Amino acid sequence: MRCNQLARWAAVGVLSAALAGCARERTVAASEAAIDPPASIPLALRGQYTVLHLSFPRHDQHIEPGQFNQDEICYLSVGDFRIDCYTDGSSLDLGPNDSTDLLTDNPMAAIAPARDDKNAAQTMKLYGILFLVGGSIDRLPGTLADYIQDPNQHLNEAVALAQLLLNQKKVEFEGHARGGNFTVTVELNDDGRDKLLDALDETGEPSGPTQMVMLRHRR
Repeated sequence: MRCNQLARWAAVGVLSAALAGCARERTVAASEAAIDPPASIPLALRGQYTVLHLSFPRHDQHIEPGQFNQDEICYLSVGDFRIDCYTDGSSLDLGPNDSTDLLTDNPMAAIAPARDDKNAAQTMKLYGILFLVGGSIDRLPGTLADYIQDPNQHLNEAVALAQLLLNQKKVEFEGHARGGNFTVTVELNDDGRDKLLDALDETGEPSGPTQMVMLRHRR
């Protein structure tokens, strides 16, 4: 029970700090969380196309801010591919100057408690970023499928990412928030697989791991 409570404290600390826009390096400890953690934080999420699980350190961590864009509250990366998350939406970056919208509206960004209640406000922010991350990941198969069928200059990269999701049962995205780091493990459901397979089939692209695009780890 105590381990579960500490995990909730860590999640609240990381996500609350991310939304607060704390860009400096700091150590986030379970005991630093400013509010009582909700009784249940849904770190395992199911969407239309994906099932995902968010993992947070269960111990003190030293924050490495990483490479943040202006106004960005967090980003997710796998190899060279990156999902940029802002308060009101998110986008997929397949390469330089090639950004595609994932979420264009996050209703939670403009919602706040009617009364001045710090705990309630922090809790709503926590769920807001969970919806943002979860919704962004769940839009990924559909967005990739659309891009493959109507590509820009990074078709090979889009196909490589689609193949990665199709051929690995679980894909780990590295999450970087301004208040801490986390991991998002992503698994396609049947609808997500069908979405990507249909797009690859229609364009004559292989669904197996045959593309030569390298999934390099960011340094």
